[in-house]
Order: sequence, then structure tokens, then C-alpha cells
Amino acid sequence: MKVKVLGHQLSLYVVEGEGPLTGLFLHAVGGTSKMWAYQMRHLKSFGRMISVDIPGFSGDKMPAGISSLSQYVELMTGVLDEFGVEQAVWVGNSLGGRISLETAAKHPERVAGLGLLCTAGVWLGEQREKMPTEAPKEEFDKAVFYQPEKFSMVVTDAGKRQSLESRRRYELLADQTEDMNFRDRLHEIDVPTHVIWGRHDGVIQVEVGEYIANHIAGAKLLVLEEAAHIPQVEQPHAVNADLDELFQAVRERR
Repeated sequence: MKVKVLGHQLSLYVVEGEGPLTGLFLHAVGGTSKMWAYQMRHLKSFGRMISVDIPGFSGDKMPAGISSLSQYVELMTGVLDEFGVEQAVWVGNSLGGRISLETAAKHPERVAGLGLLCTAGVWLGEQREKMPTEAPKEEFDKAVFYQPEKFSMVVTDAGKRQSLESRRRYELLADQTEDMNFRDRLHEIDVPTHVIWGRHDGVIQVEVGEYIANHIAGAKLLVLEEAAHIPQVEQPHAVNADLDELFQAVRERR
């Protein structure tokens, strides 16, 4: 389905559910809303599950008027407004996790829980680690997937170009975004939080995930040995089980 938020036409993938919760799923740079389909169907007993094609990062053109990554917070909360939802469980991978973290920091009233998978938005050194935009495809594939040969056969040339263009767009917007590192605001987060990381993530190192889990009160960390940057694709059953626990914790807290 499509909704219009702040003048932007957004594409959504929605799984209707039976429970009272809402899950909002946000993909990584170069991904799509359908990357969460397996998790969303698994979790539908908790309520409605919504996934968004993040505009400019899912194969479409960069929308006019987007000049900062922080603007995506308002777009995603606007999606919830379209459904009349005040709070959701935000589940984000990489870029999607970054949007979720910023929302939790700036609009905590909109966040009932957090699922952070290899999330951007936190770095531990003095300099932000750059998204690889000039790395050879084989090198980048190894950073993203534990077993890249499993996925290379299903990635089209168009998909490769989309991924590269999305990474370049991310870097351009990152350079224009004022709030990029939420390391010092993690202690403010007070909702059930699960941090999921691939041991072999070559884009954002697992030490970042460990730091996030250690600095959000009560957060749970799951490190998956045979996964890299997109654990919901490489280890879907393990991710489903962990997110099931997260949604259960949110439901018990209500």
C-alpha cells in the first residue's frame, strides 16, 4: 500500500495481526520493506506489522527536500500517524536502526520497544566510520554477508547499482546531518531493547553492538556466529525467536 506523509509518497508492506501492538520495520541502505516479510508474518499475533521502503534508499529516486538523515524520523512517525498509532516497536537494520535510535532519543513517547540489528548511529572512536562506496563488489559482499556466495546469484545488476547509489546517498546526507552519533544518549532509553548483531559484520563491528547493549538499561544482546550485516536474512529463525521475546516483553510492560 501507499501513504502520503509530509508531501512524500511512501510504499509500505503491511501484515495485519490480531494483537494490540504495532511493529515498525526499517531496512538497511539498499534494502526494501519486503526484507522483513518473514519476521512480520511470524510476529503478527502481536498486532499489525508495518514495513516501509525508506525513500531514496530502496531503489527509488531521492525525494526532493531531503537534506538530512534526521528528516526520516518525522517521515516514519508520520507513517504511524496515518494508522492512528501513538507508539510502536521499532525494529531497524543499519540505516533503519539509526532512524529508530534517533526517534527513541528525540521522541521517546513514540517508541514502545527497540530491536536494533547491526545499527548505525553509534560510533566509538573520534571519527565516524564511512559507508564503503568505492570498495570492489566482492569486498563489500564479504562485509555484508557471512556467506556471500549464497546471495550473489540472486542479486541482479540493477540491485548492485541500487546498493552502490544508496551508499553514496547515505554518505552525502550523513555529511549534512547535525546529529549523527547517539552514543551519549543511550542511557536515556527506557524501553525493552534487543540488540542483534552478526559476529562477522564488516560494515559496523560487533563491538558497537556490545557497547549499545551495555549502555541501554536492561538491553539484551544476541550475537549470531554465522551472520554479518543483515542477520534477519542470514539467520531468520534466530532473529524471529529473539524478536518474539522483545514483543512479549513490550506486551507485558503495557
